[in-house]
Amino acid sequence: MGKLIVVQNDAVQGTDKHPVAGTGTIPGPPGTAPYSGTGDYQYSGKMTMLLSTFVTIGGVPVALVTSKSTLDPGSHLAPSGSNFTPPTPVPIPATLNFVPPVVGIGVPNAGAGSALLTVGGVKVLLDGDKIDTCDGTGSANSTVTASGQTFVKSA
Repeated sequence: MGKLIVVQNDAVQGTDKHPVAGTGTIPGPPGTAPYSGTGDYQYSGKMTMLLSTFVTIGGVPVALVTSKSTLDPGSHLAPSGSNFTPPTPVPIPATLNFVPPVVGIGVPNAGAGSALLTVGGVKVLLDGDKIDTCDGTGSANSTVTASGQTFVKSA
């Protein structure tokens, strides 16, 4: 059974880990202390960058293993994290910032792409392929879901 081919704006969903810094609460005076750690963040984005300029399906560019995803606006903010490590001092979400502050780009994992279908020698992305989203760990922490087209499949 074949897999659908990923095209422009197909969804990328998953969870990243990011270093954060801010303020945390501690028992007793003074009540707060600097916080530095990592948190889990939901990645909600789309395949939008470096798509094929040669091959389209229904007029929509095909995504390749050289394509990239970008975050949906407002979906990945430092205060929205969870599972902070270390858990103490207890981070105050409103004070948190990403360290470094640049997040958002996802790239296909080294194992992504069709073994048989290529465009100019570059593998085409398939439904369910893993995406290394913006934590930069190469952990295949997100997945792309083909929904922009429903009629072209790879063997």
